[in-house]
Amino acid sequence: MRVIRAVPILLGLSLTSIALAEEFDGSVPLQCTATEAHDCLPGQGTACNPMKPESDKPPVFGIDAAKKQIKSPYRTSLLAILYQTTNKESLVLQGADLQFAWSALINKKSGAMTISIADRKGAYIVFGQCKVAEAKPAT
Repeated sequence: MRVIRAVPILLGLSLTSIALAEEFDGSVPLQCTATEAHDCLPGQGTACNPMKPESDKPPVFGIDAAKKQIKSPYRTSLLAILYQTTNKESLVLQGADLQFAWSALINKKSGAMTISIADRKGAYIVFGQCKVAEAKPAT
């Protein structure tokens, strides 16, 4: 009888694990599509200019917390993740370079993303939506 009672408990625990794994918590690589991006410079007042990717590729950020790197459609080089944590609502990622600092928040339930980048000339803000990255076929 104990075995029969254990089956629903184990099934419930496994379903809970699956549900938790679907949160955007940094445990799997993400593809985050930019829906809006703005370039804000001092002296422009409250207006920020729309940004465009540096290539013709779709504006998709590749976020791989395990590898501690982000591929941005607005840059040719990778962004290194130097700090990573989670709170009740968000996955928080931060990094810096000799020329700028950046911070990203990804809502753990919805995948909504906000990235801010500040350099000595101004700031950039990117809003978007994340999903679990598609697995690449083995070659």
